[in-house]
Amino acid sequence: MNGGFVMNIKKCKITARILTVTLLVFILASTNAFNTISAYAVTYPENTYEAETATLNNVTVNTNHPGYTGTGFVDGYGEIGDYVQFNITVATEGDYTLRLRYSNNTGNYNKRSVLVDGVKISNAYFPDNGSWDSWSTTDVGTTLSAGTHTVRVLVESSSDGFINLDNLVVTPKHVSVRSLYLSNWSNMMALWQASHLAGNDTISTKGPRLSELRYSGKWTVNQIHDYSSFFRNETDGVKYNQVHDFDSEGYFTEDGVLHNNYLKYNGSYIPNLEISKDYVMVPNQNFIVVRYSLTNTGNTSLNYSILDMLHPNNTTSNNVTAYYDSARKALIVDMSASGQPYLALGAFETPTYYQVANDADSNLSSSTCSPWYTFDNDGTLKNNSSVTTKDPSVGFVQNVTVAANNTSYVYFYLALGTSQSNIQSIIDTVRANTGSYWFDYTKNIYNNWFSGKTIPEFNDADLTTVIKRNLVMIKNCIRPGNTTEDGAFPATTNPYNYSSKVWARDSAVTALALDAAGFTAEAGTYWKWLAARQAANGTFETCYWLWDNTDANFVEPEYDSMGIFLVGVYRHYLATNDNAFLDSVYNAVKKTANFIMNNINLNNGFGPEDKSIWEEGDYSQYYTYTQAAYAAGLRAAAWLAQIKGEPALADSYNGASSTIMTAINRDDTDIYKGLWNVNNGYYNRCINTDNTANTLMDTSTNILFALGVIDVNSSRARSHIAKMETMTADTYGLPRYAGDTFYYTSPWSPGGNEALEAAPSWPQMTMWNAIYQIYTGNTAKAYEMLKWFKNRTATGFMVTGECISNVTKAPCVSTASEPVTAAAYILACLAYANNYDTRVYASESNAGCYKSINVTPGASSDWSQYQYVPYYVDSPRDGVVSDPQTDIQKVYICNDNDNIYIRINNVAGTLPGFGSDNFEMTVYTDFNAGNVSTTTNSRYGTNLGRNLTYMFTRRNSDTGYSKYAVNNGNWVFNKNITSVIEPQWDTSTGGIEIVIPRSEIGSPANGAWGHFVISLGRYANGTWSDQDFLKLNYRLTGSIDSWLYGNFE
Repeated sequence: MNGGFVMNIKKCKITARILTVTLLVFILASTNAFNTISAYAVTYPENTYEAETATLNNVTVNTNHPGYTGTGFVDGYGEIGDYVQFNITVATEGDYTLRLRYSNNTGNYNKRSVLVDGVKISNAYFPDNGSWDSWSTTDVGTTLSAGTHTVRVLVESSSDGFINLDNLVVTPKHVSVRSLYLSNWSNMMALWQASHLAGNDTISTKGPRLSELRYSGKWTVNQIHDYSSFFRNETDGVKYNQVHDFDSEGYFTEDGVLHNNYLKYNGSYIPNLEISKDYVMVPNQNFIVVRYSLTNTGNTSLNYSILDMLHPNNTTSNNVTAYYDSARKALIVDMSASGQPYLALGAFETPTYYQVANDADSNLSSSTCSPWYTFDNDGTLKNNSSVTTKDPSVGFVQNVTVAANNTSYVYFYLALGTSQSNIQSIIDTVRANTGSYWFDYTKNIYNNWFSGKTIPEFNDADLTTVIKRNLVMIKNCIRPGNTTEDGAFPATTNPYNYSSKVWARDSAVTALALDAAGFTAEAGTYWKWLAARQAANGTFETCYWLWDNTDANFVEPEYDSMGIFLVGVYRHYLATNDNAFLDSVYNAVKKTANFIMNNINLNNGFGPEDKSIWEEGDYSQYYTYTQAAYAAGLRAAAWLAQIKGEPALADSYNGASSTIMTAINRDDTDIYKGLWNVNNGYYNRCINTDNTANTLMDTSTNILFALGVIDVNSSRARSHIAKMETMTADTYGLPRYAGDTFYYTSPWSPGGNEALEAAPSWPQMTMWNAIYQIYTGNTAKAYEMLKWFKNRTATGFMVTGECISNVTKAPCVSTASEPVTAAAYILACLAYANNYDTRVYASESNAGCYKSINVTPGASSDWSQYQYVPYYVDSPRDGVVSDPQTDIQKVYICNDNDNIYIRINNVAGTLPGFGSDNFEMTVYTDFNAGNVSTTTNSRYGTNLGRNLTYMFTRRNSDTGYSKYAVNNGNWVFNKNITSVIEPQWDTSTGGIEIVIPRSEIGSPANGAWGHFVISLGRYANGTWSDQDFLKLNYRLTGSIDSWLYGNFE
């Protein structure tokens, strides 16, 4: 932490009964005062407002069911117009949770409308809780300004149902992730978990803890049952040792610290004491250092005992040995008899008690009694020094007196070694410095890790904090190592439902973000890992298990990962220029690209069908998301083939990409249906293999624009986004699709009904929309989307799982945190800061369109005729020098029976008029009339990679239109063309129009293919030079021929 201030929330007097607690926490300046950097544990203020004292309409107050708070509860509450209205006060602007305590024994899922200051913010939902004598809570999220507000809980419909309402609690929103990985970047990982991994988790019986410890000697074996903590208030004689009753929160800071704050115990905060247990898994060391922070918020000192306890996991029935090394203050567990490593639990100061135990022994008089039992009994341990048993456990007790209004720290460490000498050496390394030293040491390493990387800075500094903390989260997810077996990361940090599965698609997108932000070492290891997982035919499985890399056999096939793999390898090469890397994966690139290309459907032009992205339905279809990934991936493969000196293969990949792009853009009313919903103006979810259209509006289709498959400035992109945004909830939240029951009532929901209503928002989908907004110049809206994303993160800015509830405005924690959601945010931030372009541009596109253009002098009156002519986008800022007037933005092309019509738009949107030398417009082609001379060079010596026959050109200072041919390898003047209007331009739009008579290229028949290289040249310092090119492989098209599609104006 770089600094901050101490903030105290003071008591405020209001008419309702209020539970007021003190918030003592170091923070950084934040727009959301309750989602900040905490150095210590925290208690959150809770203001309780009794329903019976609120403003009531057409309801009664009753006391005939026990368990209510205050003097009663609201009853008779279910007729239209019934409401309970609370007057609330909050001290600070921020995101808040409105928590309603209720009873419902109607058998129905009842609801109310919640209005804040007269404006409806959401519905509140009240599931049946089995008895009118039972009380439950339900949450609604909202943003409140500092001051007084009204909250009305209203019956709007006769179907809303009856409930009893007890109270409203208003508290700063604080929903934490439940599980996070830690890594030492070398050969060891651990897993921190909270008491419950999801709202419907009824299995977990342990408290906040490390639940896993694994190392490269055998990744598939978890070496511990748990590493846990237990507490006793010795001053007041209170025990906190049923630690599964602890609520907690966990998050990373950019310093590499995993903060674990203990919150309520059995529903109430610990009086006058706040506890945290923070972890650093020190990079490139085989140990974890933990720091307990005990903050006394009261006015008298407190004496506490801490039990720091490790329960190793002996995976065999063999006896193993544990002993106390008093000289090193370390409890060492030797599991070599079971073929497992050595573990050590160590103290930095002399412990109050220690114990080496048989964990199955609960006899308080036994010297080998498990530490928990004696600690529970009287706060002591037996100080036993050795044991041989099948089930060892070890622990330290440290007794601490915490002065009033002060904080005390206690440090321990957990180490793993491969032999006795190795574990002793590791212990000696740890003990050579203090616990605080290792926290600072880790901070310095993480600071160095960030140094030189591309991390955007924003006016809202918290946006950068979100990036950095979630890069730390991703880094700690990666299975460390330097082989092709290493480098993958799980789909989520919470294994509750998805276990340790690695989704090939999701992890590939995450690796894209790592490369984009400059973390090329991590990304490169991942791309090699994925290449090594490739099947013989070039495909990848949907999921792999993190620990052994085997196929997880989940919803096959999902082929979208193939396209992302191709894009990823290409972008990694661009970022690193690492030829050795490319050599190592290039055969895998070709296998994947060939599989896509060779399995294009010859009738409809789609790449191979699959079950992506949402894994719904029993049959593979032609999903827009996957087809977009194919098209972009094949473009990337073409670039790689060019780099590797295989131009013919590059042509094949570009052609295959263009074929798929044509299928994407073909109308869904065609004989072979395309994905464009022509009647409603958006891209359908998929085309079924029976040639019917699935017209569901699915926001995953927005990937078309993020990958650059469809130009963001096209009319179709604008129409599509407008349609998708009709599903917006919570200001900027986009669902997968309308009515989506995943995370709601679907039996496949990872954590049950977390969303509370259908169509929860998926922040990843919002970020693809943000990228669209950025590339269309709507940066103000995009910035608000980034802030929305930030405000929907979990405590400490940890990203959500797959989605958030539009009711609670909080993450659905069963899949939080999700690296790919963080990746989408990182990519959007980089795009916003103009640090990265997510789009993949074609090195060459196939084209073919029959349309006559009535060319008129001056060009500007012709532009409307190109409205439905496909155009092709050039990579921005790719000119030889920075000159937007000679930087090609896009090219339109079509033909009729007489001419080929080409329109060029530049980036600047302006051009100089006729006069002195300034720019030049040129078209090269390899169409020919037989045995004619060719050259691969442009007029100014640039290698264009084709055997070119003719050149058509005009400079802005020329009065005529010139055709050139090749003689002895040089371009020589052939003739002036007078049969068509000479190339012309529009100074106010930057548009250029060129007409090439078909007779001038040998009068090729319809169906003939040839290449065009469109060029803009620049005159500077007395010299003409090439500035920018766009390449097309063009099919001369007849009036009854199908078009090949690019984009549409």
